Amino acid sequence: MANSTLHNLSLFGDRVFSSTDLNRRPGEILNCAREAPVTISRNNEQFALLRREQVASLVNSLTRVQTALLVLLGADAAISGRDLPPSVAWLRLYKNDHLQRLRSEVLTATAQAVFGNADWNQVDAVLREWRESALVARTGLPDNETPLLSPEANTGVTL
Repeated sequence: MANSTLHNLSLFGDRVFSSTDLNRRPGEILNCAREAPVTISRNNEQFALLRREQVASLVNSLTRVQTALLVLLGADAAISGRDLPPSVAWLRLYKNDHLQRLRSEVLTATAQAVFGNADWNQVDAVLREWRESALVARTGLPDNETPLLSPEANTGVTL
């Protein structure tokens, strides 16, 4: 699963097997797990059996949702004047109207990734653009970048 999403993985519509079933028919149960998650029940415990790619997708999605939530909570804290966690201290550089726009963009991109309408790279791009813009505003242009000149300055032609 290159683009990990949460919308296409249902954990509660799965088939349930006993641990005895697993011992007696492992091939059949693994074939079922290839198609969708299955539950293995033993005593009062239940275990999920998923393909490794599905677990990786879930962990990847969870990690990215956590990052987005940290930024969203940081933006709320910055708007209300509360202390920010060090990892999102860069949010202090923005005024409230920009922070509200940031919240909207991050929330929209995250929702699109969760529901499968976009991939997590778009969320990463939104977060990276806002963070880099804040850092550039604080420190100026990085050493390896120079400001672009207007088209008139480059060609001598006025557009």
